[in-house]
Amino acid sequence: MQQLEINYENKFSFDHLNSTQFEEFCFELLECLGFRNVNWRKGTGHASSPSDQGRDIECERVLEDVVDGELIIEKWFVECKHYKTGVPPEKIQGVLSWATSKRPDRVLIIASNFLSNQCKNSLDDYVRENRPPFKIKYWEKKDLEKVTQGHSLLLKKI
Repeated sequence: MQQLEINYENKFSFDHLNSTQFEEFCFELLECLGFRNVNWRKGTGHASSPSDQGRDIECERVLEDVVDGELIIEKWFVECKHYKTGVPPEKIQGVLSWATSKRPDRVLIIASNFLSNQCKNSLDDYVRENRPPFKIKYWEKKDLEKVTQGHSLLLKKI
């Protein structure tokens, strides 16, 4: 597969997408990365949907134990945040509440730009104070730029 070079004159950006289009990009990215049973929880045709119940996407990641080959299936809740500025901490509370209740293996927050410092501090405090049974990860624009290299069909959509 041909490697796609990023033209820095046309900066890597999601600013021209609306929130629904960004969620669709995240859905397709997860599929390209090998996640399975990817389920977009949109629920309605509206730009924002309260029926996603605290997560935008549910999916599974299959890992193979290197010793005995056992397949381990991780359940992931994914929250997509499309902001031109930093994501504020109050915007991730829904996914944390839902994950606390339903206990996935991982919570992934995908930000079209970045999480605010207050949001990152809030996540650190949440982990320290609550010791959740799930791991929390976040991907910001710089991470998305890196992980999409080599996925030229996906990049054409943004």
